[in-house]
Amino acid sequence: MAASPMEVLGVTESVLLSGALVSHIAEECNIRVLLIKGPAATIVGARPERTSSDLDVLVHRSDMAVLLNELEQRGWEARIQEVSEAFPEHSKTLLNPQWPSDIDVHWRFPGFYADESVVFEFLWRARQAIELAGRPVWTLSYNDALLVTLLHALRSPGIGALLNDVSFCRSKIATAALAHYDRAAELGALGPLGPVFASLPETRSLDLREPPTDWVLRTTARRSATLRLFHLLETPWRKKPAVLWQALFPSRESIGWHDLRLRDTSIWQQSPYRLLRIWRSLGDGFHILKEVREIRSRIPK
Repeated sequence: MAASPMEVLGVTESVLLSGALVSHIAEECNIRVLLIKGPAATIVGARPERTSSDLDVLVHRSDMAVLLNELEQRGWEARIQEVSEAFPEHSKTLLNPQWPSDIDVHWRFPGFYADESVVFEFLWRARQAIELAGRPVWTLSYNDALLVTLLHALRSPGIGALLNDVSFCRSKIATAALAHYDRAAELGALGPLGPVFASLPETRSLDLREPPTDWVLRTTARRSATLRLFHLLETPWRKKPAVLWQALFPSRESIGWHDLRLRDTSIWQQSPYRLLRIWRSLGDGFHILKEVREIRSRIPK
């Protein structure tokens, strides 16, 4: 059987084409969509040159349903999120069996903690046009793209490529630190970016604020079990049994979040995965407790 055109594409080409596709949908449906991170950030000079494995876009929450519906009509399917209050959503990942790359549709970006509608309007007003796969698309301004690259890198500092991103962005921001500080303040990013601004002569004496709890969780917890345990500890006693049950015996939807193939299987067929999940959490017990202690020490009382 001959492979479909999408199946013979490389990941890089797939990401570029999916960016052009989303831009076409946005124009056709008269909605506002910004390409963030990935190749768009590289093109505007806000990220070192490297390949991307997926496409990230930011859309106003009011336009989210329209974009998801249009992509679903073209064969994309939303990956079911982990069903738990311990995992607050900020995006949906869409997959298509005919494409080698995914699309992450964001309605808010972790690190920007001003009101999400205000953040989107700020980013949209400063947007710029670039060309992707032969089509004009909207993306972030250079300064905003730098902040997004930096915030994404700071969330996972242990990854080598992202560690390089931190150094890259810091050197760029240092050339106009006050302007970047003011922009971060508008977007509600001073807490997350405090360590960077504290290291720069122009901004180290300014108000840097404490990072919000959401940011502390995202940058400290290296395991999903850490978030579950922290959520359990913070939950009122009357609700703890339900939270504990959800953690030990997750729903079929939660199991399907990890592997779409498990979504349509029976509870008995999912049993090996459920047992493996519990076993891994027990094996990581020491590290999980260490991460929870670190989280509690970083959150203001």
